[in-house]
Amino acid sequence: MNDAALIELEGISRRYKGQGGASTVALRDVSLRLHAGEFVCITGPSGSGKSTLMHVLGCLDSPDSGVYRLAGREVSDLGGDGLAWLRRHFFGFVFQSYNLLTSATAAENVELPAVYAGLARKPRRARALDLLAAFGLEARASHRPAALSGGEQQRVSIARALMNGGRVVLADEPTGALDRRNGDEVLRMLEVLARRGHTVVLITHNPEVAARAGRRIELLGGRVVADSGPGAEYRNRLPEADAPAIERVSMGAGARAVEWLRSGVVSLRANLLRTRRVRAVLSVFCIMLGVWSVATLLMIAEGAYRQTVQQVYRLGADQFDVHPAAREGAAANPLAMEDAAAIAAQVSNVRHVAPEFSQRMTVRRGAADMQANVESILPKASGPPNGSEFRVLRKGAIISERDNEHREQVALIGWGIERELFPPDVDAVDRHMLIGNVPFRVKGVLSGPNATAKERNWRTGRDSDVVLIPFRTGAALLHGTDKPQLLSVFVEDPQEMGQTVAEVRELLIRRHGGADFRFDFDPDRARRAGETRRQLWLGFGSLGGIALLVGGMGVMAIMLMSVKERTREIGIRMAAGARRRDITQQFVIEAAVLATVGGILGVAACIATGPLLRLFDFPAAFAPEIALAALAFSMATGLIFGVVPARRASGLDPVAALRTAE
Repeated sequence: MNDAALIELEGISRRYKGQGGASTVALRDVSLRLHAGEFVCITGPSGSGKSTLMHVLGCLDSPDSGVYRLAGREVSDLGGDGLAWLRRHFFGFVFQSYNLLTSATAAENVELPAVYAGLARKPRRARALDLLAAFGLEARASHRPAALSGGEQQRVSIARALMNGGRVVLADEPTGALDRRNGDEVLRMLEVLARRGHTVVLITHNPEVAARAGRRIELLGGRVVADSGPGAEYRNRLPEADAPAIERVSMGAGARAVEWLRSGVVSLRANLLRTRRVRAVLSVFCIMLGVWSVATLLMIAEGAYRQTVQQVYRLGADQFDVHPAAREGAAANPLAMEDAAAIAAQVSNVRHVAPEFSQRMTVRRGAADMQANVESILPKASGPPNGSEFRVLRKGAIISERDNEHREQVALIGWGIERELFPPDVDAVDRHMLIGNVPFRVKGVLSGPNATAKERNWRTGRDSDVVLIPFRTGAALLHGTDKPQLLSVFVEDPQEMGQTVAEVRELLIRRHGGADFRFDFDPDRARRAGETRRQLWLGFGSLGGIALLVGGMGVMAIMLMSVKERTREIGIRMAAGARRRDITQQFVIEAAVLATVGGILGVAACIATGPLLRLFDFPAAFAPEIALAALAFSMATGLIFGVVPARRASGLDPVAALRTAE
């Protein structure tokens, strides 16, 4: 038998500062050698240092002086992450009060050490179910602690201690809260574990329980006053239970992120279903209100942009004109209808191309006549013809594609022409007039200065002397050519105007063999429109951001209270091997989940508010980027305001947390 000790303590002492700064000595010069496979019972009266010794053995607490060697290595050489690794892989804790997570099922409680060890979900769940089955709890795997008896909870606690192997099982008064029958069952399980090679250290003040152990150590005033010495039954080898835990399938970075997200959702669910329901709902409501404010104000900003900037500047912001340009000493290279079709088909950012021909001509009816600007236009496949899309038709009908194809002699006239050529009591629609010497039927009349606020637009006043006719009609009967004077090109994204102009120029050069064309557009107008939109978003978004800031501070305050309430849970997680950064990540992600749920509800509320705003004539237009911006703001709020509570949670002392739990 190898006499090498698994655990060696030499001169271990531990002091605590009590109330008023007084120093309390919990351990005094403790020296022990514990071997693998021993079943050791540490006894002594209350305050003798039993629990402190267990905390030092389990690396939950650090001694003030002395040397602690574990498997030949000094524990003091390990940092915080190293000690957490030992708690995950080497030790397993069994507490008098069970210390199970009330929001988790039996299987999830057993899995906890493996979660922090990075074991993948599928093998982790299989291992937990096997352990529960070994303790007769396979039918209780999905039950939460409140639905389990005391004996069942303690068996779940033992299964959790063995999840990652549990080479050393530290049991602090494991039978103290159980009746005799359940207490005997737990002791029997611990005896079996010792026979299988686990080192079992049992803390108790009960002489009957102590008598079950192979070795008894008595503490008094923080000193070892009696030690029966190692029993002959221990075996210095790895416990059999370690084998399945050594072969691990670790989680990748993506799976770990999903695991943390799932943990945040589970925590939110538990908070909503249990005693912290009001605070969880308040957290979600604070964020929802802030996101609703941000999204609604951005929606109003977008509506204002579309209603003002787009209406005022759209003809300049999303349109450019192409004109023939003559070389020196040569005739101009005319445009053709085929050029319009090629531009529409081959340039991606182009929405519509409208050939136009404009000529100043005399229009008359009877003895009345006047000069008018006659525009031959090409109707679009749907909606009003280009050139009239910003003119409001007061009465009649628009020029159709059929009118153009059949060269119908129809016209839309401006309100000024109607006033000059037709008496007040005569409806101009379906009446005839002459353009030059060619008769045309009036198909519709454009709105004038008496149009309603919703009908008026910036071009209405200029349309008093305009006449719109089908392009092919004008080419055949008035202009004598089908070569358009210009091509009006309308684009999808005004911000890409410069690139679109360059592509159209390149296309026309290829088609005509030269650059004999002039492009009229204002590159700054699109930029100014974009800047106006950004300014509106920034101004309105800042107002909503204030509400979101208030919501974030509310989340932080609520989560700080949650940390105080969940001290016991944090201590349990640290005992199961959670590193400080694991606790930080958990609380930050929980805050992010709360904020994201609030963000989704806030966006939904914003969408529902839109029709109500429009009902009261508020400009409101929802855009997908509003939802993305609002959700991004809400997640950022959760992450930012979750940091302070998370750092406070991760900074808790595990022993103090567990003492609070007890």
